[in-house]
Amino acid sequence: MFHTPDTETLRLCSVLASTAFGLVFALVRFGRKVEPHFVHWSASALLYAAVLTGFNPARGNALLIGLLLGALAATNMLIVSGLRAFDGKPPFRAWMLAPILGCVAAHVLPRWIGGHGLLVSMSMHAGDTISVAISAAITGAILWSSGRREKSRARRIAGLAMLGYLPGYAVTLAAYAWSEARINYLALIPMLSDQLLLGVLNLGLLAIPAERAQQRLRDAALRDPLTGVWNRSGFDTYAKRLAAPGATVLAIDLDHFKQINDRHGHLAGDNVLIELARLAGTEVASLGGEFGRLGGDEFVAIVPASRASDAQACANQIHAACRKYTEGMPEWTTSIGVSQIGANDSSFHEALQRADVALYRAKLAGRNTLTV
Repeated sequence: MFHTPDTETLRLCSVLASTAFGLVFALVRFGRKVEPHFVHWSASALLYAAVLTGFNPARGNALLIGLLLGALAATNMLIVSGLRAFDGKPPFRAWMLAPILGCVAAHVLPRWIGGHGLLVSMSMHAGDTISVAISAAITGAILWSSGRREKSRARRIAGLAMLGYLPGYAVTLAAYAWSEARINYLALIPMLSDQLLLGVLNLGLLAIPAERAQQRLRDAALRDPLTGVWNRSGFDTYAKRLAAPGATVLAIDLDHFKQINDRHGHLAGDNVLIELARLAGTEVASLGGEFGRLGGDEFVAIVPASRASDAQACANQIHAACRKYTEGMPEWTTSIGVSQIGANDSSFHEALQRADVALYRAKLAGRNTLTV
């Protein structure tokens, strides 16, 4: 036989767990000026613990209970504001007040308008449950959608944890509708949910910065440190998704790069490489392609088959842009070889070899030219 869970014990467990996570967020933040999101998440966890502690002393006072429910919604909005701060956006927006004020109004207005009675009590319980559920749904939806947009598993986990409270609120509404209101289901059922979901939510939030740091490390390993475009490994990795028959491969080489270094210095040579990567990378990216540096003054690009008709124009634009003299830099030109992935090619490397042959022919033809 299962006995009715002790709400006070469950509440104490939630208070202790939330306080612990609040302190963890605060300690992680300590001494770090560039991580304000931890301040928001710490405030959310500690405020949640304070709200749970405050419900017993406020029992019977409609205004205080309403304010505590508003603070409960504020804990969810602090999660959102922390996420916005983490993404470099303004943390707070005016719309965040709506769920908070809604929770206060849902509890206070029925009592002020209707006085006392069973109907008023039921409407207050339903309003409390729905308003708190809305704030949880907003937070969960924002975490989940940003997780899909940023391809972040940690955000999606935190979002699912928030959305996981919604079935509990649905059960709470059903309990108020079909049983006596002497049991505070809004305290009991979410407290039961806390025992599973509170830890998942906060661990998900803790994992978000670590996940981004790991992604940046992986990305840095695939980037050329000078120009910021893909290095050889990075280009091989990301070009595969575009390597289909009809895709166009460009081999790009700076003309007389050694002379630029000898006459103007290596800093000038580096600036030329950076400018070439910027000009060519922008053109290729506009067609949905990938661009990388193989090493030295050798660059490569791939344009998807769906934009094959624009690939020749893209190569011409890169070639023309590199002819223009850039103020403060030595004059420089490029040779470009162009090839297309054939139906019988096993990978884009075969097309790249043909593009290299075309590039070699461009060099033999006197450089500063484009060969298909």
